[in-house]
Amino acid sequence: MKYFICVVLLLSVVPLFLNAQSNYKPGYVVNFKNDTLNGFIDYREWARNPEEITFKQTLSGSPQKISVLNANAFGINNSEYYDRFVVNITTSTVELTQLSHKLDTAYVTDTVFLKNVVDGKNISLYVYTNSIKSSYYVLDKRLKTVISLKQYLYYDEENRSISSINSYTGQLLRLAVMYQPDNKGILTRIQKATYTEHDLSDIAIGINGGTKAQQSVHINSSVRFFAGAGVRSSKLQFKGDNTVAPFKEGSSDNAFSPVISGGMDFLLNKYTERLVVRLEVAAAMNRFKFSKQQGTGPTKYDLDFKQFNAAITPQILYNFYSTDNLKAFFDVGLAVNVFKYNNYNYVTTYSYGVVTTQNKYPQFQSLVISLPIKAGTQINKHIEIYGTYWIPASITRYIYYTTDLSAFQFGVNYLFK
Repeated sequence: MKYFICVVLLLSVVPLFLNAQSNYKPGYVVNFKNDTLNGFIDYREWARNPEEITFKQTLSGSPQKISVLNANAFGINNSEYYDRFVVNITTSTVELTQLSHKLDTAYVTDTVFLKNVVDGKNISLYVYTNSIKSSYYVLDKRLKTVISLKQYLYYDEENRSISSINSYTGQLLRLAVMYQPDNKGILTRIQKATYTEHDLSDIAIGINGGTKAQQSVHINSSVRFFAGAGVRSSKLQFKGDNTVAPFKEGSSDNAFSPVISGGMDFLLNKYTERLVVRLEVAAAMNRFKFSKQQGTGPTKYDLDFKQFNAAITPQILYNFYSTDNLKAFFDVGLAVNVFKYNNYNYVTTYSYGVVTTQNKYPQFQSLVISLPIKAGTQINKHIEIYGTYWIPASITRYIYYTTDLSAFQFGVNYLFK
């Protein structure tokens, strides 16, 4: 419980970190004179296209606010690039619960920064994401015009189904015929393409002549691997009806075990590392001992067993504080635990010397789902120090009592980059 309170307090100060923290990365701004100003941009993991950014020409310089009112473009080196355009932005939603019951082609015209996804010799693909949806645009390099790739969804009341108008298919076919007239394969790919960044990027690359043609494809995601070791303190506690449980309410034992672990991280943005999807495998071993005496004799009850644990844990890791050399994170996962036990016995020793054994009693489960909560720091890009708490999970399935397993773990991971 104390650990849980600490976690809650930690989360309560996260907004303070987020508001105070800056993340300046090398980048540039192109002003209205088309002069390129090199410097540093406060790089955020933008879920929507930014309306305004903060720019410094030197790290010690004064920050400047950059928007469509004073810049034609900006970019974070080797990461994200944005260009200023005047475009039509559809206002129809794609949320299934909010779909219009008729075709809605309404739009607004606005000046915005479009994010460059593919930059090629024939066309460039851009995306604009706001609170409603993501919309895609193509810059035709020969005609020097921006084309809005259109798709409309609406609910067809007569057929009681969702209908789509995929205008982008015809638009891309015309571009393909113009720039790749002999490429029949790309025509088929366009007809099968969905209105997603993955499919549209693939089509844009094809119209530009394929991956060997001169072009840039901007991919921020990446994968890294890690390995580590730690020490785990596990607590096994009996809870329930004292008349049927093998040990009385609250009886517990603690076991200490070394832990080895490893896995991979899927970085949604390798330049900010703000949000990470982690898949971890770990192995440990516990030994628990229980003993009680009962009656005037007395009669003695003993349980001594070993528990081998292998776990696969998908996790969501969030770096709420992030600089190049120091990060602080919070992590929640769902552990799939596979347990194996030695050939243990529940031993009863009576006062008159008779000894009885019950093999594999209590019967412990071999597959248990548990919830680990983790917090820690990453130092100098490679060293990760953390602490984990496993919320108690029952490893038995008896009606009148439970046997709960919880744990604390402290460890170190090495991140391979």
